[in-house]
Amino acid sequence: MKFTVISHACLYVEYLNTRLLIDPWLIGSCYWKSWWNYPEPSQELIDSIEPTHIYITHLHWDHYHGPSLRRFQKFKPKILLPRHFNTRMLDDCRRSFSFDDILEIDHAKKIEIGKDFRIASYQFNPYFIDSSLVIEADNTSLLNANDSKVFGLSLKQIISNHPSFDFVFRSHSSASPLPHCMRGSDPDKSTRAPVDYANEFTYFAKSSKAKYAIPFASSHFHLHSRTRKFNQFYSNPDLVKKVYDSKKISTQTCVIMPSGSTWSNAKGFDIVKHDYSLIDQHVIEYLQIHQHKFTKQNAKESKLRLNRKAFHAYFEKFLYSITIPFLIKFTFAFLIEQKLDEKLLLCIVDPRNNSTYIKEIGSEDEIYQYNLAFVICLPIYVFNDCNTKKMYNTFAASKLLEIIPISQKAESNFSTFLNLVDFYENDCLPLTKIISLRNFKIMISRWRELLDALFLIYILKLKRGKIQDLYK
Repeated sequence: MKFTVISHACLYVEYLNTRLLIDPWLIGSCYWKSWWNYPEPSQELIDSIEPTHIYITHLHWDHYHGPSLRRFQKFKPKILLPRHFNTRMLDDCRRSFSFDDILEIDHAKKIEIGKDFRIASYQFNPYFIDSSLVIEADNTSLLNANDSKVFGLSLKQIISNHPSFDFVFRSHSSASPLPHCMRGSDPDKSTRAPVDYANEFTYFAKSSKAKYAIPFASSHFHLHSRTRKFNQFYSNPDLVKKVYDSKKISTQTCVIMPSGSTWSNAKGFDIVKHDYSLIDQHVIEYLQIHQHKFTKQNAKESKLRLNRKAFHAYFEKFLYSITIPFLIKFTFAFLIEQKLDEKLLLCIVDPRNNSTYIKEIGSEDEIYQYNLAFVICLPIYVFNDCNTKKMYNTFAASKLLEIIPISQKAESNFSTFLNLVDFYENDCLPLTKIISLRNFKIMISRWRELLDALFLIYILKLKRGKIQDLYK
């Protein structure tokens, strides 16, 4: 077996005639040019990839990247997807690409995709819709946890079904816009600093009992002018290793594998060097390469009009879906600058009256006249895309938004909105959508998550602990 870390969350595993590519984001940016691979994979590395199979862990663009996936249509790979409570990713694959062979994989079921090459998908989280993947080939076992924050009984199930791991891969960062995108927030008072994510990675890796722990799925930075400031909170792999090594785990070794790094049974590790401490210098260098793309984006933004019809249509359906039992008792709005004619538009969503309306205002100060819980400032191209393509489940990760808190419960209200919109866009609202034989079978196989959710509440709410405490 040989595996190669291609980019941010992309892994390429080869054995005999089977070549499995996981979460390909190889080229360009994602989230409206906010996220960029750091470091970027070389063109030579990209050109060397000829997958027979592609597995997608979940429906976020740094894992499910359209331009990257289209590069591999010519190889006619078999597409492997986790079987979740909805078929959105399956439907999108069929609609957006020319892949002929697509297979949904049941939770915890081992399948053979090649000679002596087996995988098992472990789905986790009912509304964020995520998964881990176990890969076994050539007497080598990999646990690619990726973004899946699996813990408790669900993690024990994986370890019980696969008693021995050689490698574990897991993210060590967050895509959440809170607290940094909340106007007036103090980043120093964040409940989860980079060191907390490093600790979480460490305790998870230790729980997996793998021989090697690989910091993964966090190798990106921001080049967009609106989000570049967030690079100061970058979860550096060097920090992760420093925190990990401080725990003195004698049975396991943490290895940093930048893009292009490999491991094989024949040769062991072949690590590509990358100095993450030079991130500020690298931002300047990457900007020089990609500046023309931002110039083009800005020119396009200056000509856009608000798609009013799409806004009303999206939120009318959204409000209908949450009327019972998730009645939202707060009103919120989006503040959109239409540069074409220098208009400032306040797009209001009023769940209590089941209505949406748009107000043209003279300045931002006027938002306080409308009894709102919070206001989301958003580029017009992001807002239009979210409304026309059901993309609110990804807009928060872009960090292209600024949240203006108005009510005392603004932050919790905003979190409620994010959770509900995730549930809605993953076809779990209205609740009647999840009542089916398919979903009943899925729920039976994933009963552990209910107990894990109660355990999470106990640790975070009752004991006032941290996420990392879930693994102690």
